[in-house]
Amino acid sequence: MTSWRLVDQRPLFDMLAEARICRGVLGVSDPDVFHADGRWQMLLGAFTTRLTVRIVLARLPVGAPVVEDGWAFVTDRRGHAVTIGSPPRRRSWDGGGMHTPNRVAGTVAGEPVERIYYAGQPAGRTGLGRNRYAIGALVRDAETWRRYDHPVLEGDARRPSAFEPYVLCTDGRWRMWYLSAPGEVEPGERPDYELRYTESDDGLRWEPAETFSSTAEGYFDNTVVRTPAGWRMVLARGTNLHGTEPYPAQGLWLTEAGDLPGGRAAWGGIDRLLDTDASPTPWYAAGLCGPAVVLDGEDTMHVFATGTYARTSWWRTSLSRLRRGRRPPPPSPFYLATGRLTFTRA
Repeated sequence: MTSWRLVDQRPLFDMLAEARICRGVLGVSDPDVFHADGRWQMLLGAFTTRLTVRIVLARLPVGAPVVEDGWAFVTDRRGHAVTIGSPPRRRSWDGGGMHTPNRVAGTVAGEPVERIYYAGQPAGRTGLGRNRYAIGALVRDAETWRRYDHPVLEGDARRPSAFEPYVLCTDGRWRMWYLSAPGEVEPGERPDYELRYTESDDGLRWEPAETFSSTAEGYFDNTVVRTPAGWRMVLARGTNLHGTEPYPAQGLWLTEAGDLPGGRAAWGGIDRLLDTDASPTPWYAAGLCGPAVVLDGEDTMHVFATGTYARTSWWRTSLSRLRRGRRPPPPSPFYLATGRLTFTRA
């Protein structure tokens, strides 16, 4: 497989930046980048000042190239980021949060359909001591997004959580890769991640899933993009949010398929694209996740992703900034930044 070289990287939305990300937003993650209505757009999961996670939209100016840094959130009259498809009640199955948005344009029975898939979680915790995630969807209805009342895919008794969806519709089939796990990783734990793959005729009723990558491989999420020769997938492992040691190696990985994208048999070997352990940069020193890929010709690839800083003390950071008359960062057990990494063929 062709090797790639990292030539540029920069955070776009940074929890530790001195400038506020947006009114009403403390941090964002899991970008989904697409081109629509003459401009590049980015869906994100946002941790809001209401202490919930909701879907928001940022955009570049019409006609601006994807490498520009002038992303601006869609806001209301008060300048707060507008949330998309929020559940009507706190007790809804996804009332505790909606993240990892993934916009998909496809067809059902010959009619065009536009959806946003996402990972949802209830408010509070289950009796198992963990949040139980499921995958939901919004559907475009004229100028608004209508939320389906129930999940479109859930976990099973052994691995109750299903989250981190990536969905595309091609050759008459809806295809989904998603994370199957007992739940989110707690401090001091090592991850137990299994990627699965499934297909559907309508994007709502899904066939029994097959294992795409094992728990030993430990991939957390992925994205897929069409290339002139077929398909390319970029994968990531869940970042080391809590500074647990030892922890699986972090970075980005890549594989390609020549024909239809599908289960593991359709893809070639998986090679490492970026080793964030060997060459850590502050905003992704503890790894990257939530990749989205935009190709710029055959020899340039832009990967948008969310990085995690190494363990950072809020108290020390706040005191240092206050001494300089600067705004302290929001209190958080970990700090995220969503940015762009550009690779060229080596």
